[in-house]
Amino acid sequence: MKVSPVSKFFWTVVFLLPFTFAAWYFMGILLTTPVVGGVKLLMTSLFPHAIAGIEQHGYLLNIVTGFSPPNMSQGELVFSLNPLIYGYSMPLYTAILLATPGKEGEKWFHWIVGMLILFVAQLWGVCFDILKTLLFTMGQDIASQMHFDAQWQLDAVALGYQFGYLVLPAVAPIVIWIAFHRPFIATLAPGLAQRLTPPANSD
Repeated sequence: MKVSPVSKFFWTVVFLLPFTFAAWYFMGILLTTPVVGGVKLLMTSLFPHAIAGIEQHGYLLNIVTGFSPPNMSQGELVFSLNPLIYGYSMPLYTAILLATPGKEGEKWFHWIVGMLILFVAQLWGVCFDILKTLLFTMGQDIASQMHFDAQWQLDAVALGYQFGYLVLPAVAPIVIWIAFHRPFIATLAPGLAQRLTPPANSD
């Protein structure tokens, strides 16, 4: 029985996923390090009154705020989050890329560019998670000190968090892969490839 190209590609991705996820998980501490640097640079620059520092403990981030705990005049309010929940797009993209036929040099180029884009997507998710925690989880006393007074600002943070948590990790690797591999997609699903290709302008 002949296996269709779509089935072959799908089951190759399924076969590779446990290996790419295992490698990503065991390298979690190493992969978290650049996230710490990026989040620290962004959040301490944009919100210096709220974020005193970002520290790495294993694969977790400890966010040291500029606020004192409720009912205490001294001390620093600290909370932790797991940046890996925003980075599972990386092993997903790697598995899809490995399952796609192509030259080794092109695969490395596509992987590096894709990883950089997915790193930005992970930064988005972590930064909005921090804002969400400060504005909606820590209580009204902390939220009032963030100076997000307009309702649209709160709505923007909520939308940014949902987008970074629900949409980007799942959709971004697929979009990047499609952008790099339209000829291969044409062999899998010609109809889909035609829809993804913009029509030529006619004079």
